[in-house]
Amino acid sequence: MKLQDQVALIVGGARGIGATIAHTFSNEGASMVLVDLEKMKPELNAVAQTISQQGGNAVAISADCSDDRQVNNLVDETVRRFGKIDVLINSAGFRGPLVAVTEISDKEFDEVILYNLKLVFLCCRAVLKQMVKQKSGSIVSISGTAGREGMAMRGSLCAAKWGVVGLTQTIAKEYGPHGIRANIICPGGMDEPDLREMYAERAKSLGMTFKELENQILALTPLRKYAKHEEVANAALFLASSDSSHTTGESLNVSGGRLMS
Repeated sequence: MKLQDQVALIVGGARGIGATIAHTFSNEGASMVLVDLEKMKPELNAVAQTISQQGGNAVAISADCSDDRQVNNLVDETVRRFGKIDVLINSAGFRGPLVAVTEISDKEFDEVILYNLKLVFLCCRAVLKQMVKQKSGSIVSISGTAGREGMAMRGSLCAAKWGVVGLTQTIAKEYGPHGIRANIICPGGMDEPDLREMYAERAKSLGMTFKELENQILALTPLRKYAKHEEVANAALFLASSDSSHTTGESLNVSGGRLMS
């Protein structure tokens, strides 16, 4: 097993990519602390219970990781329970408004930065202190196409996700000497209802039909399909495990070829 006896802290573990990563890591032997907002508690508990029923080890904790105090308490509780943190997965996020830059309010911009960039910073800062003590660790943050290219109607999200890329590369350079790696996954459009809802809203803002926008996006994707949660989870497993032991500061595209580097 690729994560045997490893401890993973998964922020945003209640559904979607985070939940799928949790199941994938459990199958590879990891013990986990799954974290999400209080309003996501039923979904979060369900993920942890399913993993436990299948013979895995998962603890569910409700916390708002945009709050420094709650993040520090979360890290302390994880270390208290398991003695270490080998992997941090930053999978929480908030897409924000789908409007032109001039239409983004200060409040909207601040919220997107808070939940997509500052949250990642707070989690990394707290976990890095523990990883430095251990002289080992892997941090994997989920970004996306918005972290690699400017996108119409996504100004605040692009600003935040580009910030995550810069933060990750900085962490990789500062903490590589301590045996700590930091990488990013950039999925393309995900095969999920939320994506279709977002595309419908974005198409309306651009004066297009949903199908026109979808066809336009898929035409830019050589594999002509959306990403599956399992495909992103497998990429996370690669970056979290020793399979990528000499990889740090990288952005791994899981975008069907839409992003190439």
